[in-house]
Amino acid sequence: MPTSPLPRLLASLVIISLISTTVGLSLPRLFDLPAVAPLHMILALGIMPLILGAMAYFIPVLTRTSAPEPLVLLSPIGALIAGLLVTLSLSLTYKLYPVAAGIALLAIGRLLWWSCQRAKATLGRPHPGLLWYQLALAAIILGLLIITLAAFWPEQWLPLKRLHLHINTLGFVGLTALGTLRVLLPTAGGFQDSQAGLWLMKEWRWLVTGTLLIAVGAAWSALLAEIGLLLWLISLVRLVQGLLKAHQGKLWQWHGAAISLLIAVVGLFICLIGGALHGRGLLPTAQAGEAFIMAFLLPLVTGAATHLLPLWLQQKEPEKQPLLRERLGYFSGIRSLVFLVAGVLALASQSLAFLIAIAALCQFLIQLVRPLEDTVTEER
Repeated sequence: MPTSPLPRLLASLVIISLISTTVGLSLPRLFDLPAVAPLHMILALGIMPLILGAMAYFIPVLTRTSAPEPLVLLSPIGALIAGLLVTLSLSLTYKLYPVAAGIALLAIGRLLWWSCQRAKATLGRPHPGLLWYQLALAAIILGLLIITLAAFWPEQWLPLKRLHLHINTLGFVGLTALGTLRVLLPTAGGFQDSQAGLWLMKEWRWLVTGTLLIAVGAAWSALLAEIGLLLWLISLVRLVQGLLKAHQGKLWQWHGAAISLLIAVVGLFICLIGGALHGRGLLPTAQAGEAFIMAFLLPLVTGAATHLLPLWLQQKEPEKQPLLRERLGYFSGIRSLVFLVAGVLALASQSLAFLIAIAALCQFLIQLVRPLEDTVTEER
């Protein structure tokens, strides 16, 4: 039986995400570009296609249905094209932006529709993580529609841009990340977690409400944003507290994927606090986006890649997956702490943040080169 092309596409999207993040963080130091261009290179070109690809991989698992059809791959590929177009548009000419938004909406809408079809085909009830993915997809659709509306409503451009930013980062990236983390962390840590499903069923209401309050508040009302922030912080505390209370020894390891994923949650917590301080004028605002990338996305992506890349790269030889996972997980605790420190420094607008984040990211890329070379050699 032929193997599915999706795992190999996902491995490619991980590499693209890491490279686009490296380039996106470096570009502002090399060229005079609009701040949104490097940010979209990271989030739209690097993160969005990876998330859609990961959803296509996990949705059949969450619905206990068959492997995805080849046409489903059009969603992450379409998102990749849209991410490239929007990055070029924001760097050179805004004329490409409507085309990029249209392609992204088609790609995301197709995946959302497919997830609903898979939910209907489930024997019994789907895993609660599926709802988190669907809510995240609905969030980015809303975010894209909002920024499209802003182009025709110039007097509300700034508030709508803030609304778009927070709906996308917390609603799309945040909900996807936490919905995946609650299931992936126990798997990466090697323990059973009977509370994962219960947490997912309870917390989505608070996080969706918190996301909407933060997004609307960032646009028009600081008080609403702070109420939403409180809801997010409470959910994150419950997440970390529940995991550490029962599985502390499995999570606090210097090597492996689990510690990176746990530090990503801590990084998100710090970024939310930093966002509130920005809103009150207590911290400079210039580096808030970079802090989110360094403290949250980098430990998240490297941690998830540590656990999942062996699964995707070694489909034919699963016995090799543990060794590859061990190689990628070397020094992950230290690396993720460096990302966290870089994020804190970025919140304080310290230039050192960029250097140490890039150094830690390059260390992971170097660890990744040998396994990729071995995989290519074996295929030949």
